[in-house]
Amino acid sequence: MKKIKICASVLLSVMALSALTACAGGNSTSGSQDTQATQATSAEATVNTDATEASNAETAASSGETVASEVTEASNEATENSEETERTTEPSKMEALSGDKQTYANTFITNFVEQNFFMFSDAGRFEAYNAKIEDVLSFVYFHIKINAYKEFENDKKGECSYVTVSYEKAASVVGKYMSYMLKEEDCKALPAPPDKLDNFSFGPFYEDGKIWFVTGDGDTFRNIGIVDCIEYNADGTATLYFTIYNIDFDVFNSLDDAGLKKYYSLSPAQAESDKSLTKRGTGIANVSLGQSGKYFLNTYEAKV
Repeated sequence: MKKIKICASVLLSVMALSALTACAGGNSTSGSQDTQATQATSAEATVNTDATEASNAETAASSGETVASEVTEASNEATENSEETERTTEPSKMEALSGDKQTYANTFITNFVEQNFFMFSDAGRFEAYNAKIEDVLSFVYFHIKINAYKEFENDKKGECSYVTVSYEKAASVVGKYMSYMLKEEDCKALPAPPDKLDNFSFGPFYEDGKIWFVTGDGDTFRNIGIVDCIEYNADGTATLYFTIYNIDFDVFNSLDDAGLKKYYSLSPAQAESDKSLTKRGTGIANVSLGQSGKYFLNTYEAKV
């Protein structure tokens, strides 16, 4: 999440139980076995997220073929682990994170938390295996808007103003974060962007090899996610239990990018005691694990 400043702010009440309870042995909505977790007290580890973004962007080539390779990697690995599970009876394993692993997990989950992904959705939880393309492309839009706004192009059609992104760029973002393959033929089934302001939605639309969204502003993006613990499941996936925090408005406006990134390295205990953070909710995410240790989102649920 790169630093951006927008005036509007939304205050919400915290209504959910802490995901840390699940780490300490409470029931999880993913149906995983209750386990006692160990509280992590790691030192802060600052990771250069911009460098990571650049490296990952090179790995995720701007083509459907590369995206398919990333998703297939995670899928095949999960299948292999699943076959191994049939030969063993190892139970799920709950662990606390620390150091670079804590920072990576916080940064990964913040990419969803920062944009209120599925936080107020009537669908309840996001499931990559049967996700609506509109939900997937909405994630792409907000991810680029928050982290790399300059990658948008500005287009106009009739009296309507749009921001657009190429199909290839959208597919690379999806392949980097989700166990979902974005197909151009599915994008082509979306409606074309209208040229009048009457009776049309925010998007996404598709035309000329690009995904179109109506230009808009007015949001503030001050949420971060802190992963309380991780559960390694018998099927080869992992479940992340996380807490959603909101950075104080004045503090947020005083931060540069380096200051903001320091929040990504916080341990659960450090986040809980930080006076500049307000707890907003909790969440649970299931991920497939790539050979490099990268996460690919399978399911996601957040409560405020």
